[in-house]
Amino acid sequence: MTHSFSDSIVACSSPPGTGAISIVRVSGKNLTLIVKKLGVKKIDDKTSIVEQLQIKKDLNEKCVLTFFKSPNSFTGEDVLEINCHGNPLIVEMIIEKLIKLGCRRAEPGEFSMRSFLNNKISFLEAEAIDDLINAANQNQLLAASKSLSGKFEEKINETIEDLKKLRIYVESNIDFSDEQILDDFTGFKKDLSTFIDNFKTFVLDTNSSKYLIEGVKVGITGPPNVGKSTLMNILSKEKASIVSEIHGTTRDIILRSCKIRDYEFSLYDTAGIRDQSDDPIEREGIEMAKSLLDTCDVIIEIVDPTNEDFFVNYKNPVIRVRNKSDLCNTSSKNRIDASFNNKKGISEIKDALFKALNLPLRISNISFSARSRHAELMNLCLNELESAAALSHENSLELIAENLRRASDFIGEIKSPYSSDELLGEIFSNFCIGK
Repeated sequence: MTHSFSDSIVACSSPPGTGAISIVRVSGKNLTLIVKKLGVKKIDDKTSIVEQLQIKKDLNEKCVLTFFKSPNSFTGEDVLEINCHGNPLIVEMIIEKLIKLGCRRAEPGEFSMRSFLNNKISFLEAEAIDDLINAANQNQLLAASKSLSGKFEEKINETIEDLKKLRIYVESNIDFSDEQILDDFTGFKKDLSTFIDNFKTFVLDTNSSKYLIEGVKVGITGPPNVGKSTLMNILSKEKASIVSEIHGTTRDIILRSCKIRDYEFSLYDTAGIRDQSDDPIEREGIEMAKSLLDTCDVIIEIVDPTNEDFFVNYKNPVIRVRNKSDLCNTSSKNRIDASFNNKKGISEIKDALFKALNLPLRISNISFSARSRHAELMNLCLNELESAAALSHENSLELIAENLRRASDFIGEIKSPYSSDELLGEIFSNFCIGK
């Protein structure tokens, strides 16, 4: 978003398509003149009136107009909401008329961004609103609703305050070292350790919530012809991938979704990985697979008894599986024994997915909605805290203070991103138009 916020914006705030009623929303610093140009003589704050609006030379539309005077509105500016018949042609005519009167089309999330910049809502509230609107199931809806009521922000504020106390304790000793304010370094280390333990629980809850809201990205990998596509078909409960004895059957990345214990999982069936291939298309598929795996939340690596020595290090959690275990008489020490043709090992793989990601078995225990942005910042905060805890001597106080300062910056950025207007615009651009 590159626009200033001195102008008036307009957009349809109701879902696109045909319906009984549509809502056109206008927001700006002073809409009085635009309201008069619409032919409305007077409309009071927080009142609704019925007006015949001339939207074309030969076309009038009976509308309900509701006016919210600044600052008593969602955006903190003057806001006009026009309820009209839910024909997309009528909606567009009204928008075009308002543009001629001095408005411009709102960009995605611009109403919410103005609300945030005018201190009507916090950044976390804005994100919770977006999560609420886009919730695809009741669990996501409940989590977003809890966040909107302040559950997540309340927990963030408590963390900030507790961290502030630790910082004051350390920095006071640095500034007044001669007075020995920090007379019990062992006690401070214990307080820091307790704080970290509690924060780790918060991090796990945030990660779980992120997976609830955004879903879990699972990469299925391994050598050719070990059963990757078969597992994909079993988990997705559809024939999403072609199963064949021919090496290199899967060349492109195939995506399917499935639900496991109320969580949404995105399954990526990748090309079989092998060192050499004469097929340039297969080689390209292998490279695409390797790139994708770096972006997955968890990886399922499948082998069979003929290639058990296959092993790849991944940066993300990995579940190692040996398929076709019914064809041999030994048990695998480091892999889940499975036989996909007999549906053996499937429940163990599902259990391993939840264990690898520390997902709670009861999704109702998730008390707020969170996003990747929140989880990443909290993990960065945790790294700084653990670095501070690793410094075991009083003469390291300045280093500890710096770690705690950076930890505070990361947790604070969750509430209020330290970012340029361009970055804020990028974040809000993920919101829907008219919100």
